[in-house]
Amino acid sequence: FVKPVTKDVSFFLTDVNLPLSFADWRRLLNPEVFYDPLRAEFDTTMEDCQVLQLFAPGDALVSMRLASHPMMLKWSSLVGKPACTRAEEGHLLRVARRRDFPRPGMWCYVQACMNQETMMICEGEGSAHTTVMIMQEAGDAVHCREIIRLHRVPAWALDKMPNAADFVAQWVAAFRGSRLCAVLEAEEGLREYMVLALRKCERGPPLMPVSFEEDTWAPCDREFFSVSQYLQMFAEKAGVDLLVYDSMDGQHVVPYQAVVSRAGWHQAEAQFMDYFRLQRAAYRRIFGGSAAPVIKADVEARFVPVQRWKELQQQTYGGRVA
Repeated sequence: FVKPVTKDVSFFLTDVNLPLSFADWRRLLNPEVFYDPLRAEFDTTMEDCQVLQLFAPGDALVSMRLASHPMMLKWSSLVGKPACTRAEEGHLLRVARRRDFPRPGMWCYVQACMNQETMMICEGEGSAHTTVMIMQEAGDAVHCREIIRLHRVPAWALDKMPNAADFVAQWVAAFRGSRLCAVLEAEEGLREYMVLALRKCERGPPLMPVSFEEDTWAPCDREFFSVSQYLQMFAEKAGVDLLVYDSMDGQHVVPYQAVVSRAGWHQAEAQFMDYFRLQRAAYRRIFGGSAAPVIKADVEARFVPVQRWKELQQQTYGGRVA
């Protein structure tokens, strides 16, 4: 149904039950999966797509070129706009998913068109528009409300919008038989993310290497210390290829936790921990005692509102983190 907001702006709302488990659909809406180039092999609406930049788990800049699919052509003819991106280069989108939003237990997915020259959000063109999907579990399926923001679309066109329910069912069936689905099953969750926690900092934050060769170390500043920044800097100094984040799916983890991809940690863990054991030995030598910082992998995430993250960042290493 259609909900007018102003004279020129309206929201087009569609409710549909997706024939996938909630866990499977949530994994599928990981931008690194949803915009995998293999999607073009089974998605008849997609010519090609890829992730251009990952800002954080669940938040990415992507590109896509749509195919000449009948439903897409009908949609474009009804609600198309003057181009805000160069059509021959396809569409540039900022996509993000967020857990427990707008309410606990729900997931929200947003895509917004970006102007390729200004890198600002724009109205969209053709079949690409700012879109929000709100999902919640509904038995063995997922209830999804899709909300599309339309600008200056006449009322007669809104009444002729294509029904997406049948297309979604066909899309899910095609995905289940696709090479992308087989690859995801073979990877066994390696594209998902996991949480690391820093523990046993009895005498303050861990040490940062000055020189591994000379076994020299420098203390970290207690104020504004965060594990994500520390682990990222430590990995870079050790020459370990690892990307570390302080948030996941739109929510910050507490300052003594950090987020990494399972694939990234799987590849980097052995080399990283070899260097981190040198830090543990130096920590005991410099501060005394038997305790030294340890890294616990794949722990349960503890999220904190962004307005409290800075406050906790200052408090966490004023004393100890057990």
